[in-house]
Amino acid sequence: MKKIISLVFLVNLSFAYVNAQIKPSWVDRPSSIYPDSRFVSAVGGGGDRRQAETNALGALTAFFKQSVSSRIRMIESEIEVNGRSTSASLNSSSIEAAAALDTLIGAEIKNTWNDPRNGVWYAAAVMEKAQCGALYTGELNKTISEINTLIAISDGVSFETISKCQAAQKLAAQADVYATVLALLDGPNRQQEVSELTARIAGTMNEAKAIPVDVRVKGDINGRIKAAFAGAFTSLGFRTGNRNSRFALEVTTTFTPAPQGRYFNTRYTVDAVLKDTRTGAELFTYNIANRESHPANQSDADNRALIGAERKITEEFPEILQEYLDS
Repeated sequence: MKKIISLVFLVNLSFAYVNAQIKPSWVDRPSSIYPDSRFVSAVGGGGDRRQAETNALGALTAFFKQSVSSRIRMIESEIEVNGRSTSASLNSSSIEAAAALDTLIGAEIKNTWNDPRNGVWYAAAVMEKAQCGALYTGELNKTISEINTLIAISDGVSFETISKCQAAQKLAAQADVYATVLALLDGPNRQQEVSELTARIAGTMNEAKAIPVDVRVKGDINGRIKAAFAGAFTSLGFRTGNRNSRFALEVTTTFTPAPQGRYFNTRYTVDAVLKDTRTGAELFTYNIANRESHPANQSDADNRALIGAERKITEEFPEILQEYLDS
């Protein structure tokens, strides 16, 4: 009886060994056990189990990223053909948003196998379409709700509206990624819904930027400081020049001779504050000061100071204004 039991044990052990030697079908064709009708799957290999699992998830991610990259290229082509597009706002944020695919929601490692012939490990990463589609639908709905909250304008557009729209644009890029993944999971196609929402964001942004900003400068020289500030606003898409505007940039400039040694010197200061004339609130301030010199005469020193102030405003102010909007 003991011999029979031992023989059965050896047969089972041999059978298990033979099975371990046989390469599972999913290693070369994961759809053999995870049909494409229900799953998205990918296989990765590596020197150890952890590396194989990481590579499998990376292969699965690459499948989705390829489609997101195609989506981004389509948007870029639309911008190039049309010159300007309501979808253009997606472009700058989509690449950043696509990084969220580095962690796929609902992805799992379902199988691993170690090839006894060479020690290589294999792993299968799988997403069940119905389950993961529900998860991505939830994320998409949540993101769309956040966008709608941001762009709900109740008391007229303002600089705060622009800031909210910029935040909404980033969320819209994220929503576009979710919608792309959802479509690949055979879920409902909601990319058109996201595109229409993006168009609404762009429309609200354009409406806010259409608010004219009145640039008022004391101590200007030939209107050049005013022109520098106005150019900074228009470079970001704003309008300027309406004395009755709700928003005003109030600027005070001084150009003062500052003799020193054998050079002629002029010190300049520029103090600017952006105000909401309706509420009296100061939205942000901008201040610069410097000194310019010339060996020949005071007039040339004054002119250098004016040029220096213009250059600094042109280079710095748009960036500072954008930082304010981002905040």
